[in-house]
Amino acid sequence: MGIRWRLLILTLGVAVPLAAVGIIDLRGMWSVSRNQLDDSVKQQAELAAVAFERWMDAQRQPLMTVAAIVSERGMNAAGLGENLQYSVQTHPHWIDLQVISASGERLLARPEGREPLPDALLEHVMEEVRRRKSWTVVTDRTKDEARPIFIIANPTREGGAVIARLDGAAMNELFGGVQLSDRSVIGIFDSQGRVLYRKRTTETPVDTNVMATQLLSALGDERKNALGDNQSAVIEVESPYDGVLRVYGISRAGATDCVVIVGIPSATLYEPARRQLTRHLYFSLLALCFAVIAVLIVSRSIVLPLGRLRDAAQAIGRGDLSERAPSKGRGEINELGTVFNTMADQIAEREERLKELDRLKSEFVSSVSHELRTPLTTIKTLTRVLQRGGQTEAERSEYLETIAEECDRQIDLVLNLLDLSRIESGAYKVTLSGVNVAEVVNSCLVAGRHAAEARNQRLEVDLPDELPRVLADERALRRVLSSLIENAVKYSVDGGRVLVQASAGDEGEVVLAVRDNGCGINRDDLPRVFEKFFRGRPASDGAASPMAPSEYSEAPGVGLGLYLTRTIVEHMGGRVTAENNASGGATFTVYLPAWTGDGRRETNSKEGRSVEAIAGD
Repeated sequence: MGIRWRLLILTLGVAVPLAAVGIIDLRGMWSVSRNQLDDSVKQQAELAAVAFERWMDAQRQPLMTVAAIVSERGMNAAGLGENLQYSVQTHPHWIDLQVISASGERLLARPEGREPLPDALLEHVMEEVRRRKSWTVVTDRTKDEARPIFIIANPTREGGAVIARLDGAAMNELFGGVQLSDRSVIGIFDSQGRVLYRKRTTETPVDTNVMATQLLSALGDERKNALGDNQSAVIEVESPYDGVLRVYGISRAGATDCVVIVGIPSATLYEPARRQLTRHLYFSLLALCFAVIAVLIVSRSIVLPLGRLRDAAQAIGRGDLSERAPSKGRGEINELGTVFNTMADQIAEREERLKELDRLKSEFVSSVSHELRTPLTTIKTLTRVLQRGGQTEAERSEYLETIAEECDRQIDLVLNLLDLSRIESGAYKVTLSGVNVAEVVNSCLVAGRHAAEARNQRLEVDLPDELPRVLADERALRRVLSSLIENAVKYSVDGGRVLVQASAGDEGEVVLAVRDNGCGINRDDLPRVFEKFFRGRPASDGAASPMAPSEYSEAPGVGLGLYLTRTIVEHMGGRVTAENNASGGATFTVYLPAWTGDGRRETNSKEGRSVEAIAGD
């Protein structure tokens, strides 16, 4: 037998089994990769469903408040109409808000004059509320089939309901900023299988007759079998809208009975893995044409590193983010190992960031829940005591004052959350003009003096006779100083001293400082006190304080005050710093530009630019 046949037999004996093993391994990798890709699509759908559910919860909160007022104090409750009007005004996509009796009669509506719900639709909404014995979401398509209206109904104790109608365009606020890959979609279906929202990257128009039923009809029993009792699932089906075969992640949006889908074209999702399988087949065919030495070299220099890379990928897929592929030496395979390791480092870093965000989210939810529950419990308890009667006039006055203080605390928390929402969405604006610093400081002292006197603290001020005006927004500056004074009073000892100072600084600045003799700020936490949701610990090396550190840590708050302070000051063109005092306590200093009389400016938080609005002051 000649050398050619020997080489051919040797090549076939080595290359064919090697190619077969590689194909088997690659098929296993394909199966694992596909499962991981499917899981990623399902996780995207779950995240979208969570975002939609939380958005719905946010829309429902005002309804719960109105329902509680109606249940506790009836339709004659003071300010009920104003409460409804305020709720509608602060929610741009709300059409109206109305109170319905148990018999279906509309008792109160804001704004007035809006067309009421059709009787059949109203009866359906009330039946859903009674059936569920909880809040419900219903879709109103009586006006426009292509643009639905959300109806959110929250029951009252007497069997009625508080109902809000929302424009379906509100969904653009939730998913409008989501960047989709080519020909991918995000959709929301109501409990009847009709499309509430659909975002796609292509500009192909969608037939409104298809939107109502055909996609879920195409899913058919596959969707039911996939979801079953689970909250999410993944299926692959051709879309009736554009005929594209997509992998759909489906997830129920909690108590809303709505279904959220995220669809990614199968070609986009699976094509890289398919191309990898095809390349391997081509390499296997080429290997059959080389000599034994080429087969051995290829098997050693490619298959072995790929096997290690595969093992590393599988280890990372199992959750071992410390696994890395070999990347020593030169060549494309080692470069691939380097890129793979870089990707693994980025995944590990992202996982750490996600854990940190999850921790901050949990702490924020816990803090907000505590901040909402404690004042409401106090208000309810004192209200019950007042309803029973038998108190002296002094006791009644004390109870009512406590209720008012707790209400102010709730309002401050809501205002902070609203400001945070405006800042994050870019809707927060300040109007800059010449502001009298002395007037603002004195008004803030009047507002904060009651809290200081309640703890026997001295609230002092040090203002020079001549002080230039500052270029600022008067309301925003008042908010900043009030927040700093409130923090100083809160973290100072009983019988302590809070000092507010103002002076003309260098380089055309006006300096405002708020000093206290409280616990101070931990040295490690000092650089982070202005971060969102961060609450610093008391200084462990500061001056001795009669209050225990635990008393400072239990002070009310959710870690937004100083973040909002810094953000508002920066919008006004200034800066704010924090430092510990040598004798104990802390000092917060605000630096603002002095007013030069060159007009009034409006600053937009989203784009970070100033626009000339009104000349003069």
